[in-house]
Parts: sequence; structure tokens; C-alpha cells
Amino acid sequence: MKSWKEQLRGIKTALRGAGGNKKGGDKKPSAVEFEPPESWSTGNRLIPKGGGGSRKDADSDRITPPKANDRNIASKHRSDPTSRNSDQRSTISGTVGSSDNKPSLRSDRAAPPIFKPLVNGGSSLVMPEWSAAGRSLQHPEHQGERSPPMTVRVGVDFGTAFTKVAIRAGADLVPVEWSEVTGDDSETGRYIVPGFVVRSPDGEYCWQRIKGSDIQGNLKLSVIKKAKSDECPISTVAYLALVIRYARAFLYRNTEVGRKLAGRSLRWELNIGCPTEPHEKPEVVDMFRRIARTAWRLATRINLQESDIKAAWVADESDTGLETEPGVVPEFVAHIAGYLASPQVKEGLHALIDIGAATLDVATFNVVLQNEQTSPPRIPIFFSAVRPLGTHYLHYNRHSKLDLELSWNDAAPVESAGEFGERNGKASEDVIAVDGEFAEQIERCVTGVIDGTRINSRGDPRSRAWREGLPIFVTGGGSSCDLYRQAMVAVEAELKLRVEKRSGSSRHFRFIELSPTFGSARRIDTGGRLTVALGLTEDAENIARVVPHRDIGPITYGTKASVDHSDLYGD
Repeated sequence: MKSWKEQLRGIKTALRGAGGNKKGGDKKPSAVEFEPPESWSTGNRLIPKGGGGSRKDADSDRITPPKANDRNIASKHRSDPTSRNSDQRSTISGTVGSSDNKPSLRSDRAAPPIFKPLVNGGSSLVMPEWSAAGRSLQHPEHQGERSPPMTVRVGVDFGTAFTKVAIRAGADLVPVEWSEVTGDDSETGRYIVPGFVVRSPDGEYCWQRIKGSDIQGNLKLSVIKKAKSDECPISTVAYLALVIRYARAFLYRNTEVGRKLAGRSLRWELNIGCPTEPHEKPEVVDMFRRIARTAWRLATRINLQESDIKAAWVADESDTGLETEPGVVPEFVAHIAGYLASPQVKEGLHALIDIGAATLDVATFNVVLQNEQTSPPRIPIFFSAVRPLGTHYLHYNRHSKLDLELSWNDAAPVESAGEFGERNGKASEDVIAVDGEFAEQIERCVTGVIDGTRINSRGDPRSRAWREGLPIFVTGGGSSCDLYRQAMVAVEAELKLRVEKRSGSSRHFRFIELSPTFGSARRIDTGGRLTVALGLTEDAENIARVVPHRDIGPITYGTKASVDHSDLYGD
């Protein structure tokens, strides 16, 4: 695909009737391709690259790297992801079967199958009896308003693959554990619940698998895709209602916090995370907010019948029992909430790479601190991308390319190539070759976002980060996986070369990895899985003020006026 600069140059050439004559001053197009989104255009006029003026607030637009070679994760696949046939030989990495055993990276490569988390061989989830207490908005032993009310804020990290929840009750921070639902009490698995819900033959939604029931997955991305529709996302609402009910009951059972809640009237707030790229669309934010408040209201019901869910969606009552409307917060902002509130926070360009089970989310942004200490930081977004390159698809890539049964546990840590090969009877070099193909896609995605920020006026090409080092957060459940870490090393090396080629010096460019969590959150060791949920327990209005690309212009730099020697020193 040609860059938008090449496309524009071609149009001008055609209009002039210049044929194949090119000016000697034309530069070779950048290796990173961009196709400007609609928001860059006003009528038929492209927004100019920049001009005079001063740099204010270091704000800038964000553009989205092209999607021509990356199909939506929710695209339909001809085969069932749980069956084995020839269709599954084509995955997001490309088409298998080239002479050198490398995938052909063509624009028409097959989309990955619809995501459904694989956990413990598909075992059933169980809602414990004590979770019924979560139907109430007050502690089961509530004794009336003897003390001032307490604000309780629930942070729901609604993931494509897994959901994580944390609750802030006054000064206490409680991560919700799901072991009694999933049966997984491991360090990596106890804080996550897989993203699917069961619909029984009579239309009731639950977690218990029943004969003849239908398992509903892909609950998050399907909603984003249909954000403009008024259709009720029944499965998604039911799933979040179960999550909310259990989370409230878990809080009541907490030994240390529960006794404090009994003597207080609880006032609830709810924040839910949203991917960076979709958060740019108001209809997506509105959809997430409506889903959250409907699920909160339905969490008080004994049963979740399909007809009742539809009726609640249509009614969309404002009285939900929440103190305020649910907050819909970009996930990358929730990731760095602790950092933004810490003494370590610095202004300027930053990047975040969130490695989830289903998706890889990359974003570049500025941190702009306000003069008033009480005002939250401004976060102008530059570039962002969400791609189906999470650990689930790493597993899928390995199993499908190496002719293995499509069975694994998405909740478990990812094995190294050597460990995977030894356990499955495959040569280590074969696993490494397959992983290399997958890693190349990761590298292209991350490099495209970061280098786009460097070379495009809609990014921050003059940031000191290109000279002194780019602060970067690498987080998510897959952040400790060797393959992703090695991909980040490759990206850093590639960017170092590009910076050197453009500026002639790259001695000081490097990734400066930062911890997204500070304060009380640092004492909760969850391997990075709970970072977003913990950040979402903060007041949504006080985390940061996100400035989307549609509301701001590109960074511009004024020209320094020359000062006459006599003006400075006199005659």
C-alpha cells in the first residue's frame, strides 16, 4: 500500500498531466506507511503538516496506522477453532506452505478465528452460593447509617479474553479473586475470570454448563464492532452482571474490609476500561457506559433471563444505584494511573505496550502536567493500534503451524520455545521458526506506531525522547513472555537505526522501561494482570483528561526571532 504522501503526489501529478517526470528533489517514501483517517480531512482538503505558532500544552493528534493487512479479530473464520481441518492451516501469521517454511505476508492472509478463551480444557465455571449476597448494595449485616457513608469504587478491566476486578472501599484496595468460580488458585490464574457466559435452553444466562446450553464468547470486540447499533448485546450484559454480583459478594466476605462495611452506608461508583483506539469513537464510549449501567442494575436479580435483559436494555433507567454515571476510561490511562499520581511522573512523550491474551494494544501519548496541582494531567494521544497478536494467538499460531491439537490453557504462563517443543515432541528450531514469523508481526505493529510518532507532524518528531530515550510501559499478562520481550529488543534496535539514519546520531536513544504501578498497587503482586483494574479504582475524573485526536491539532513550533547585538548590549 502506498503512503498517503505518495497517493497525494500521484494525484497532483495526474492533475498536472506531468506523466512520469519527477522532480529531482523527491525523497524516497518512508518505510512506515500511513493512510490518513477521515478526521484528517475537512471536505476535500487535507489538513496541512504544520505551520508557525507556538507549542502549547504539547498536544497533538493521533493517527491510526493502516489496517489493510490486519483483519478484525472478530472476523468470521470458516472453521470452528475447536476442530482440526485444513482451513486452520492459515492463521494471522500468514499462509503456511511456502518453500522456505516462512509464511507469505500478503494482504489477503486469512483472519484468525473468533476468540474464545481456552481454560482448563473447557471446564465449567461455578457461581458459589455465597455470591447471592452480591445482589444487595449493602453489606448483609448492614446496621443502618450510624457512621458517615463510604464511597466504594469498582474497577472492571473487561478484557477480550479475561476480566479482572479491583475494588477501592475507602482507603482499602481489594483485588477480586476468582478461584471459587474457576477452580484456579495459581498466582497467575486466581485474579482472572474467562470471558464467556452460558445460555441455557430456556434463555437463562449463567456460568454453569448445562446439557443443550450454548456458550457465548467474543463478548467485548463484538460490542465494539456493533457500537452504532441499538441492539442489546445480551450475552455481554449478562456476563458483566454476573461479574459485578460476584465482586460485591467477594468484598463483603473480605475478613478485614467486610467488618468495616457493616457499619457504613455504601455509595457505589463503577469504572470500566475501553481499548485506546475504540475509545476515540463516542458511540463506543456510549455503548460501554450503557452496558455497564444495565449490568449493574441486573446484578441485583436472582436470575438473568434473556427477556428481562432485553427489557432492562430498552428501559435504560437512570436509577441504577450508582452515585454517578459509569466511567469509561481508556485502558492505557488506567494502566498508568499510579504513575501519573506519583512523584516519578515526567512530562513529554511516552509509549505503552499492553500484551493481553487476545490483543496487542500499542499507544504513544504525551503527558502534560497542569500548573494547578489539583488539575489532572492532560494526555494527548498520538498513534494507537489494537491487533490480534496476544498470547492466545501465539498459542494458536504454534499449534496450527506445527500440526498440534488446538488445546491449551490461556490462563497459564506462555512456555519458551524450548519448553514448548520438548513437551510436544517438536524440534526447538521448528518452534523458533514459527515464533519468528509471529514476532515479525509484533515488531511491525509496534514499530509502525512508535516510528509514526517520530516522523509525522501529527506525532511528536522533535521530542527529546528521540535523543535521550523513550519512556515506555510494557504491561499485561503476556509482558513476561520471552517472545514479546525479544520482539521489544528488536523494535528498539530497528528504531535506533532509523533515528540514526534521520538525525545522524542515536547514541542516546533507547527504551526506558517504567513501572505503571506505584503506591498501594505495588504491594499487590499479580504479574501485571491487575494493573488496569487497580487504576480503574481511582476517580475517573481525576486520573487524567484524555485529549483525543479529533479535538486537537498537530504540534507546531515557532521560529525563534533573531535578536540584534545592539538590542542586547547597546552601542
